[in-house]
Amino acid sequence: MSATASPFHVVPMKVIEFSNAELTLNLGKSRSGAAQPQLDIFLPPGATHRQMSALLHTFAASLELNTPASERWIVQSERLSEPNRGRIYLELAEGDHAEAMRGMMLLNTLLG
Repeated sequence: MSATASPFHVVPMKVIEFSNAELTLNLGKSRSGAAQPQLDIFLPPGATHRQMSALLHTFAASLELNTPASERWIVQSERLSEPNRGRIYLELAEGDHAEAMRGMMLLNTLLG
């Protein structure tokens, strides 16, 4: 038995310029105190919650696609209570320093 791909439909897509986003990489701590690589994201005033949501989804998808198969961390994202602010973070599987540094290197790829 063979599988065939579903038809691909092209729909118009909006493209948003996110070059004016401020990104800050840091090694934070989870609620349990474990190391947690994270990228804080600040959009300029006037950005909408949908733009923040789209950026978080885009970044999370990029991280998922670029995570080596050997890594077991979980890519998470959240919009924060402050307007135009969100973050992407990794829930580490092992939580050791080496894994945290590999996670930081992956997040660093989003900084351009």
